[in-house]
Amino acid sequence: MCGIIGYIGLCPEQNLLNGLKKLEYRGYDSAGMTVRREGRFETYKEVGQVQNLAGTVVYKEEFGIGIAHTRWATHGKISIENTHPHFSVSGEVALVHNGIIENFEELKEKNKDVTYLGQTDSEVVAKMFESLSINSLRKVLKKLVGSYALALLSKEGDYLYFAKNKSPLYIAKGKECAVIASDPSCFSGLCENYYQLDDGDYGKISLKNIVIYNKNHKIVEKTPQKLDFNYLSEDKSGYEHFMIKEIYQSRLALENIIEKYSHSEMKENLSKIKNYNFDRVYLVGCGTAYHAGLIGEHYLRENINIDAYCLVASEFKDSNLLVDNNSLCIFISQSGETADSISALEYCKEKGAKIISITNVEYSTIAKMSDINLPIFAGQERAVASTKAYFAMCAVLFILSNYLKGQNYILPLKTLSHKIDFGNDISLKKLAKTLAVYKNLFFIGRGVDYVTALEASLKLKEITYIFSSALPSGELKHGSLALIDSNLPCLIIATDERQFAKTLNNASEIKSRGGKLILFTSLFVEKDVEENFDYIIKITPLPRDLMPMQIILSLQKLAYFTSLEKGNDPDKPRNLAKSVTVE
Repeated sequence: MCGIIGYIGLCPEQNLLNGLKKLEYRGYDSAGMTVRREGRFETYKEVGQVQNLAGTVVYKEEFGIGIAHTRWATHGKISIENTHPHFSVSGEVALVHNGIIENFEELKEKNKDVTYLGQTDSEVVAKMFESLSINSLRKVLKKLVGSYALALLSKEGDYLYFAKNKSPLYIAKGKECAVIASDPSCFSGLCENYYQLDDGDYGKISLKNIVIYNKNHKIVEKTPQKLDFNYLSEDKSGYEHFMIKEIYQSRLALENIIEKYSHSEMKENLSKIKNYNFDRVYLVGCGTAYHAGLIGEHYLRENINIDAYCLVASEFKDSNLLVDNNSLCIFISQSGETADSISALEYCKEKGAKIISITNVEYSTIAKMSDINLPIFAGQERAVASTKAYFAMCAVLFILSNYLKGQNYILPLKTLSHKIDFGNDISLKKLAKTLAVYKNLFFIGRGVDYVTALEASLKLKEITYIFSSALPSGELKHGSLALIDSNLPCLIIATDERQFAKTLNNASEIKSRGGKLILFTSLFVEKDVEENFDYIIKITPLPRDLMPMQIILSLQKLAYFTSLEKGNDPDKPRNLAKSVTVE
């Protein structure tokens, strides 16, 4: 998941650091950079977040060429030795890498005489270079098995070298600079256009020109794409953290969706889907995107009465489900670069299925591989824990199911926008203070409320490190009730009038065994029932299908406030990265 950037031009240290800050969502176990001037390398490495590196760098305004990296550890512990850039045996070539080299142990075995400082697969690749040229790069690439986005720098020459396979990589050239990066956001303020590389592409870039070879080793011309970041979240805008800012940006995301999906272009895409012949739908995602898919499964089954199944991307290919040209496969991914989802998507394409993607990044791999992309228009998310993107994914799935049924989808979403409820901060902070002292927690709900329980539980785990588990309310009595005591709070989610009585019965089972009860509900609660709960958080009621988007906002904020109570950084939870580009 690491992030890489290369830069040629004035003030390279500052520009590389600016890029690393934009890439830090991809990992923050360590960071490093190497800058070349007059045939000499200056290298800086630090364990931890990019800000640790920033304090050690000597910034210079004159021209230079450099590469930099922010790491999410896969091979090797978190240490200076494993921090990028890595170097050739001679020290003449520096390299940064995002991805996983699957045959690195085999390559290492073939070079037994080489001394390695760390344990990374990336260092093995660096040690394969004696010098740097298109020919030497081509020879090394032929030996690699796996995924990689590479940026390389030599002590001589005017070029940065690059290569891409199954990991995102983009290049751009401005009037006075040239840039390579894992994300086009790094080009903001430097370049007006950028080029998207395809798998198998490699080449070199300088201030004068760009040379790109494809997987067949032929020089190719790429069409420049306009850099357009109207929804970019550059700073915290006065908020303490990106996460709380992005929760509140859910309203803006919804307004963007309402506007964009009112236009003919998006309506045309929806009409194409309606004309597809399919008799089953598979929704595929990971983590939060998987939970959004479960909401979509609910919408599709209820609204158009079709066989819809949501599956975890990493398990999809081994599920032995029938996938053919009568299948509609919907891939959901915030980044559009999720490796497990890309692998499952490739499998579905081979089977002849129709492919739809629901992504936040229209230039992403998943969006490009799909027959139709339905963007969520949420804008960049900087916090690792997804908030507004989940909200927006649910909104787009709501649109899709309502359109396929022939129902108006704009008016209900406008109702949500006008009555959106971000929760009462005083009540949520009070509850967060209570929850922060516990080590374990249950979330329960019935039907679609169970899906909300899954996502709320994941948010709490991600940023508070409290172990939480989500269950259908009726399942407690089939084993898990044995865990209930006064040290295990249970958060009950109830927005469906049809299920409310049974949910209250399940709450009584918990209460009779000494459990602490917390209710999140949009429904009317009788006074004598209220007395059974230690906390009740009331949510503004809306039509049933809109409630998953309404109630999740308060549950996201509860996780955020609980994280603060525990002294954590909610934007950068331990061991995680936002864009998971490895399987």
